[in-house]
Amino acid sequence: MLLSCSKEATVNPEKSEDNPATTVNFFSTLYNSTNSGLIDNNINDIDYSTSLVKIATNNGYVTYNGSIWNVFTTANSALPSNKINAVKSDGLLTWIATDNGLVKYDGSTMTIFNMSNSPIPSNKIRSLEIDPTGNLWVGSFSGGGLAQFNGTIWTVYTPSNSNLPNNAVASVVADNIGNIWISTANGVSKFDGSTFTNFDIANSPLPNSNVYVISIDNNNIKWIGSNGGLTRFDDLNWQTYDMQNSGLPLNLVRTIDIDNNNLLWIGMAGQGIVQFNYTLNDWSHYNAGNSNLPNNFVNRICHGFDSKKWIATENGIAVH
Repeated sequence: MLLSCSKEATVNPEKSEDNPATTVNFFSTLYNSTNSGLIDNNINDIDYSTSLVKIATNNGYVTYNGSIWNVFTTANSALPSNKINAVKSDGLLTWIATDNGLVKYDGSTMTIFNMSNSPIPSNKIRSLEIDPTGNLWVGSFSGGGLAQFNGTIWTVYTPSNSNLPNNAVASVVADNIGNIWISTANGVSKFDGSTFTNFDIANSPLPNSNVYVISIDNNNIKWIGSNGGLTRFDDLNWQTYDMQNSGLPLNLVRTIDIDNNNLLWIGMAGQGIVQFNYTLNDWSHYNAGNSNLPNNFVNRICHGFDSKKWIATENGIAVH
């Protein structure tokens, strides 16, 4: 069943000469390579699940404990590449996705998994997820597909050996009842451990096949970000918000974070971020023109134990 947005959206106004009241310094702290220990301003991912912030950049892996920055590169560590695409921690181990293999880091030793020493299907790793049972899920750029690692055994899923719809996996997320949801270049796939159920533009109201992110709220609602905007899916009904029917200023959604108040923080490729209150249908838009956001290309938004939001952009990090 396809639902449209029937309720008129509330869009908070952006700053302009006629409306100077919009808060300019919305973000409390900005970090870049000139005022911090960041080695590069192009930030691909942030893990803020513990007090140690873990940062994936285009030129190395960086950690920050609130006072000390540590930088890891191919020059001073066992990293196989300085291009870090994603980082994921379970509290004990940190998994680092690079352009030349996957790294398991225990705080002292880096163990490298690549195509020459493991069944991992691609060295160019794009996304990581750790499910509630402790399995690691690894998504690759085009060519590799999806891999599961239980600490001993690798299981690889591709379109040739399974019903995975595409071998370019942008993100993986576990839902509240044990399913794995996969964002691909050909729609969304739900994996229950044995069967892939696929949703694409041909068999569902999904607005675009290029899906970048899926976030799941406390009610097990799936929020899907694609090149067609933001889509809400409750396992039965679909509702898409785009530039034409809502306060979403750009359809190119790249990241979605759902905070402790169940508010959505949406990052876009070219228009900064939007805070969306679904209950009130209220949209607040912050970009480099109306706030102190350092860049309009947002790759990742995450929040941690203190509820602060860390925003990874292509020109440093903003904290709210």
